[in-house]
Amino acid sequence: MSLKSTSFINGLNDLADQAHRAKLLNYGIPNEHALGVRMPVLRDYAKKFRGDRDLALELFESDYHEAKLAAGLIFPAKELSMDEADHFMVGLYSWDLVDQFCGSLFQKADFAKDLPYLWSPLPGEFQRRSGLVMILALSIHHKKMPDQELLPYLSLVKEYIFDERNFVKKAHSWVLRTLGKRSPWLNAQLRAFIEDEWQIESGKFQYWAASDAYRELVDPKIVTRIEKQAARRDAKKSQ
Repeated sequence: MSLKSTSFINGLNDLADQAHRAKLLNYGIPNEHALGVRMPVLRDYAKKFRGDRDLALELFESDYHEAKLAAGLIFPAKELSMDEADHFMVGLYSWDLVDQFCGSLFQKADFAKDLPYLWSPLPGEFQRRSGLVMILALSIHHKKMPDQELLPYLSLVKEYIFDERNFVKKAHSWVLRTLGKRSPWLNAQLRAFIEDEWQIESGKFQYWAASDAYRELVDPKIVTRIEKQAARRDAKKSQ
């Protein structure tokens, strides 16, 4: 490792919180190689290193969990190649790494819209999660992306919803819920899709992810909030 990456990791050690490290297991995050740096603290610490490509690559190859997380925050997204994205994705071993890389780095790439189709079919639990989380990352961060362009991604949920591994099934539910809360129109589309694909005669649903998402999408409070948010957006556009 270079002096720069060694210095960076020494700084992480100074920010370590052993109580937080112990709690990571409660969140389903392996802590064998974690230092215990809280995410807000890590984000603040990494700010001054953003855009340092070489440092990010070295940090990702280190043994430290927070160093890998930092790599996703630091790597310059405009320079990310498909091969590098694949390299990062293959090395993800926990849900927090997946979610941070998708939200902080992958969704900024020029080829971001292709990633759900490339990664969702992969057999690894966190590799498949990466493909699914990319769908909701696009929904959240690509605000100008038309609602209609998100619907084709539902074919991936349909194809792989049978996968009941914990961090995959939770990703399926998260995708359905996120898309269904983006607008009143998508809420109606997602509710109908879930009903058509997975609702059985008893009114229950074939898969946990479908049931979990549907319960939230039909909640009157949530539906009202979606409608109010849409009304505020429309009012702002008309000003």
